[in-house]
Amino acid sequence: MQGFPSVLKWIFAFIAVIAAVAFIDLVIRVFIQEKPSEHPQTTKCSGKWIGVGDKCFYFSEDTKNWTASKIFCSSQGSELAQIDTPGDMEFLKKHTGTSMHWIGLSRKQGEPWKWTNGTTFNAWFEIDGNGLFAFLNGDGVYSSRGFVDIKWICSKPRF
Repeated sequence: MQGFPSVLKWIFAFIAVIAAVAFIDLVIRVFIQEKPSEHPQTTKCSGKWIGVGDKCFYFSEDTKNWTASKIFCSSQGSELAQIDTPGDMEFLKKHTGTSMHWIGLSRKQGEPWKWTNGTTFNAWFEIDGNGLFAFLNGDGVYSSRGFVDIKWICSKPRF
């Protein structure tokens, strides 16, 4: 029985090492765990809506004229897309590719462009053409007559 205490020492040492490794593993997992966002999402984009920044975007597969597109977006609790930032613009241009999509800008002859929510467009991007309704594709923003049937983009707040 002379070697018995030394065997116990080794067993306790082994258990201590295992406990230390488990504790270190736990500490590492806690510290590398993803931190919650400072601005948690209260609304996620669902279904065919795509979240970018603080907005959800819907890209139609169907085609409609500008007014019918606006009505569709309203029925979804949204509006034809309002492009507020260069990041929004780049995302939308990449996503639309060569397809034309109505956005929420229109004007009356001789008046400034306005978004569907009534705010005046601050002209931070160029709109080519002489039409009264704006559309976007991968090359930029253009204007046309509103009766043309093309795809459209709706937007709504994400949060």
